[in-house]
Amino acid sequence: MITRRNVLLTGAAALSTPMFVRRAHAADVDVVVIGAGAAGISTARELMKRGLTVTVIEADSRIGGRIHTDTEVFGVPYDVGAHWLHNREENPFVDYGLKHGFDMYEAPDEAVFYVGDRPANSDESKAYEAAEQKALDAIVNAARKGKDVAPADVVPDLGDWALSVNIYQGAYEMAKDFDHFSCSDWYTAEDGTDWYCREGFGTLFAHSARDVPVTLETAASEVRWGGSGVEVVTDNGTINARAVVVTVSMGVLAGGDIKFDPPLPVKKQEAINVLTMGHYNHVALQLKDNFFGVGSDGYYNYKITEEMNGAPMGFGALVDANGHGITYCDLGGEFARQMSDEGTGAMYDFVVSELKKAFGSKVEDAILNSSTFDWTTNPYTYGSFASAEPGGAWSRDELRSQEADRLWFAGEALSDDDWATVAGAHKSGLVVAEDIHDTL
Repeated sequence: MITRRNVLLTGAAALSTPMFVRRAHAADVDVVVIGAGAAGISTARELMKRGLTVTVIEADSRIGGRIHTDTEVFGVPYDVGAHWLHNREENPFVDYGLKHGFDMYEAPDEAVFYVGDRPANSDESKAYEAAEQKALDAIVNAARKGKDVAPADVVPDLGDWALSVNIYQGAYEMAKDFDHFSCSDWYTAEDGTDWYCREGFGTLFAHSARDVPVTLETAASEVRWGGSGVEVVTDNGTINARAVVVTVSMGVLAGGDIKFDPPLPVKKQEAINVLTMGHYNHVALQLKDNFFGVGSDGYYNYKITEEMNGAPMGFGALVDANGHGITYCDLGGEFARQMSDEGTGAMYDFVVSELKKAFGSKVEDAILNSSTFDWTTNPYTYGSFASAEPGGAWSRDELRSQEADRLWFAGEALSDDDWATVAGAHKSGLVVAEDIHDTL
């Protein structure tokens, strides 16, 4: 799959992946890890356990990447990024939290669905659930048949509920609309019980990573991997190593923030181009009253009736998260991307206006404080989490393969069955660390 963009990026010489010989440098360390999110931390820790020397560099002023708990904006823990501890049965962070005294608990199963200014009646609830089931059945059937196609190509006409199902099974779950992810890729994800950490997932992660040294505010601009080792060029100098692990987001890789010399093989560049970032942005409201009709950590959804440039306009809300009085109103998919162009103020105005349609003037009276975070334009991520575009289900396998015994990639996008999760990123790092150790 060679595109004009590939040729411009790599030149014709990259088709054969040349290995340019360089003057040998003494290695400063065995391995450089680029990025201090969940994958970077687990990779580094495991390599150090196995006796290798490691340097972890992070462009941001903190560790965690898309995992961060803020305690200043609202005066209580607020997860700016990852919040759910998905698939508790396979998630090591739940056990870590329980072991170290964090307040861990299973997510309650409570939700309310509104139609206009009232809860849906019985017939409406059944109609929505039936439409949702039709969509899921179509996606599953396509995946089981090996169809690497978009849900939009197989989901039947859902009538008045089409926009709502697209939002809540697409944009809210996948950070993409039904025309921007692969049924086959979607089907590879494991499912399980969700849990929460009352102190915040970012707080839990930071505690778990405290034993791994990280050099902050050090951005990698180039990875030279054509010699006997690697040179990682940063804004604080060049690091020589035997190998490098790149754990930055697919958004950063696709954006070309890190140059590879020689260029990556064309197949890897294609994989990066089709394993794209979704869009999932928070509008968090601190409310003095819970008027939604569900308890803490319950969900508020509503019937979606409008579109913006073909994308359904709406959001899903996690009410009174962790019992701290913060409601996360999350915009996803193409609508979230379009609203990013409008700015965080427009996101806030949209959420409040939608809530007022359902609950009236008491919405504004109940707002004590707010915070809007845009992951789409964040320069350290350029999106929320990655999934394969239609036709791109092969991309994760391609990016998991190492190059020349010295270049590896890791992260949530490369997990085989827990992608889009912190646990998946963590486990991806462990797999890569074992491979590096065996190779070196």
